[in-house]
Amino acid sequence: MRNLDIDLVRSFVAIADTGSFTAAGEAVARTQSAVSVQIRRLEETLGQKLLERTTRSIELTREGETFLAYARRILDLNDESIRRLSAPELEGRIRLGITEYFVPDDLPSMLARFARAFPGVELEARMGLSIELREHLAAGRLDAAILRVSRRDRTKPFWKEAQVWVAGESGTPEAKTPLPLVLLPEPCVLRAHALEAMKRLSRPYSIVLSASGIRGVQAAVVAGLGISILPKSCVLPGMRILKGFPVPGHLEIGIVKARAARPQLVEAVHAVAVETLGGIAVYRAAA
Repeated sequence: MRNLDIDLVRSFVAIADTGSFTAAGEAVARTQSAVSVQIRRLEETLGQKLLERTTRSIELTREGETFLAYARRILDLNDESIRRLSAPELEGRIRLGITEYFVPDDLPSMLARFARAFPGVELEARMGLSIELREHLAAGRLDAAILRVSRRDRTKPFWKEAQVWVAGESGTPEAKTPLPLVLLPEPCVLRAHALEAMKRLSRPYSIVLSASGIRGVQAAVVAGLGISILPKSCVLPGMRILKGFPVPGHLEIGIVKARAARPQLVEAVHAVAVETLGGIAVYRAAA
């Protein structure tokens, strides 16, 4: 029975996440040539070619795509077991705010992972818009929050993804005049992006719905009421991505803590969040 080397697996996942041997080397603290050697050894162990390399890009083979899912699970269990057994037992309670548009499909697995890794910590999670979570932090009702960050925040983002214009699959609301918009309430960065775009396009518009949360925006878009801007991970079946509108930029997510928060608990949340997103410390390039 052949055994997989964790270091080789980690380098392979880093390449898949970054699309570059150089960036992968930075992520795993190895040179580009060393990473190349690691991938050859991994392919020899598996007896399969995992990557197709050209002068311009790196693509996963069909076998590479299959192995990538296993590789992520292997790293997740490796990292979780080492942290669980080697780190001091954490105890206490942390009140965590999570912005509604933080990779919603992965959120349940993140919370479950945290519960397994730190059974002595009581995690109280609250969902909301970033502006609301900041108010709760300032009022002492939260210890930390995973939310949209900007340069004025003294924290480094750990997740970045594209924001896109969306409409429902049925109908063409984008062709109507005035253009029907589905937005979040003020103050909201996504709302500001949408209104600024209308100004740049000199496009008449009407706000047909100001939803109280991201779920309301998603439901209205799928129903064909209007168009909106969403982070790419919030695009649902029944939606289509629109072209021809100003690029609405990227969403950058980080963790902001209250002054009185216990650093060890905040770091535990941060570590689990990064692991949930693929176990990488570099930005995932948004398509």
